[in-house]
Amino acid sequence: ARRESGDAMASWRRGTLGSAFLCIVSCLLATTRPVEATCDVDALFANADAMTNATVEATRAWLHGIASAHHSPVTYAAAYDLLETIDSRDAETVRLAYGGSAPKCREVGAFEGDACVWNREHLWPQSYGVGDSSGLPYDAPPRVDMHALVPSHAALNSARGNRVFSQILDEHDEACAEWSTSWSDGRSCESPVSTASGAVGDAGSASIGGFWQPPSSMKGFVARAMLYMALRYDGDDEDTYDLRLAQEASEPSLENETTYYAFGRLSDLLRWHASFPVADWERDRNDAVCLAQGNRNPFVDHPELVGKVFGTADVAEAMGNEQTWSTGTRSTGDEKVETSDARGVFFLTR
Repeated sequence: ARRESGDAMASWRRGTLGSAFLCIVSCLLATTRPVEATCDVDALFANADAMTNATVEATRAWLHGIASAHHSPVTYAAAYDLLETIDSRDAETVRLAYGGSAPKCREVGAFEGDACVWNREHLWPQSYGVGDSSGLPYDAPPRVDMHALVPSHAALNSARGNRVFSQILDEHDEACAEWSTSWSDGRSCESPVSTASGAVGDAGSASIGGFWQPPSSMKGFVARAMLYMALRYDGDDEDTYDLRLAQEASEPSLENETTYYAFGRLSDLLRWHASFPVADWERDRNDAVCLAQGNRNPFVDHPELVGKVFGTADVAEAMGNEQTWSTGTRSTGDEKVETSDARGVFFLTR
């Protein structure tokens, strides 16, 4: 397995080094050209042909510009109105990330108690660099970003908490995977997820310890939303942190000399992205979010770019928490973040 991991990393390095020599002036022009204030996919990706042979770093910078330019965050208070429209399943119900669907309830003007069974779920947990529990303001851009803010059954939202996304079940989502059948306290995974209040998740959902698996129908969407968050937020904008994907969750640490929040698991998110293609409702949602806040999720429009930006699931597993990166250049004191090799993986240096 170690030999295969080494081969995967070597292949990744060769590919990115080769593209570095192929990138021409047009690639650089495409990277720096301003993105139009539009939700039109063709206009936003007009430079795509010029970026074909761009380096990994240039591609990331280009997509970061698309995801960031003209993003005008909504208010957290407005999110309920918007979610009921953006995630409308039909005239009477809202699509939920966990819990299937629920009745629309905005017309009653209440979002607590029996009046409304769903609330706002942050796919990237607030405690990992997104919300006020991380020291950000009430309406901080990542906290109100509709690409990763979704309706969820309130009880299942609470049950998920800040658990890391992971593949807990077998490849068919039918039974607990071997690693989740005998936890340290003797438990096996729970599937579908449920709560003491009687809320039950959809088929394919599971949980154990600090890990959470969304239902099969939401896996691809969740993966692309998380990939977007890591692309969009590099800590350079006011009231934001550098968000990265890795195999384990982590917070900024003086001991480990890290200045970013990491979440995961990257390898499972990459596999979900590959196994569950973009659905029509997801494309419609991307359009609706853009109309609300002015930006798109590039990985919904061009899912084929995920591999170039994030690499492969095998490489992510082999690298562990070293497989993190950022498009930012923000410095803190005498420390700065800079590129360390051709893969575009960014490390903290002094």
